[in-house]
Amino acid sequence: MMVGLPEPAEVYIRNAGRGDLAVLIALRQSVGWSSGGIEGSFALVDAGRQAILLAEINGRVVGSVAMSFQVPASGGFRSGHISDLLVAPLWRRRGVGTALLQSAERAASDRGLTQVTLDVDASNRAALALYFGTGYTHYRPAQFPWGPGYTLRKVLVPRHQSGSGRLLLRWWRRWSQGPWSDRARL
Repeated sequence: MMVGLPEPAEVYIRNAGRGDLAVLIALRQSVGWSSGGIEGSFALVDAGRQAILLAEINGRVVGSVAMSFQVPASGGFRSGHISDLLVAPLWRRRGVGTALLQSAERAASDRGLTQVTLDVDASNRAALALYFGTGYTHYRPAQFPWGPGYTLRKVLVPRHQSGSGRLLLRWWRRWSQGPWSDRARL
C-alpha cells in the first residue's frame, strides 16, 4: 500500500438529511465543485422526488450521489437520473463510487423504475470506465456548457420481478454492448 493513503475499510451508505448540509458542501468544495443548489436539492428530497446518498468510512463522509425520480405524464415513477457522483480524492478507485452507484440503482429499483440515466464528461475516462464496467451503455451524446459529454443508460429490473425478466435483462445487456452498439464507438 502507498504511504499516506488510509487503510481500506467497509463503506457504509446512508440517506443524507438536512443535518448533513455542511459536510456535503465541504465535500463538494474539496473536489473543486460549487456548493450552489445544494439547499434546493433537499427540497426535492422532502418532496420525494430525489434521494441524496452519502458514503461513510469510519464515520467520515467520503462520497455522495443524487438520484432524481422522474414522473411520466401517465403517473408513476419509471425513470431515474443519477447526478453528482463524487468521491473524495483519497478514496477514489477503492470501491466507494461503485457502492454509491449500486445503492442509487437499488433505490431506483425499489421504486419500480425501469431505467436510470446519467451524464458524464467525454474527457472523464475514470468515470466512463466505472459506468461501462457496471453495465451502463451509451444512450446519446450530450453538450454541456464546459464541453462535450454523453448520457448513459442502464436498464433495471425491479428487485421483485421474476426470473424471466432477469433473463430478458441479461439478453438486452449483451445485445446492447455488442460491436454494433454506440458504446463501441466511444
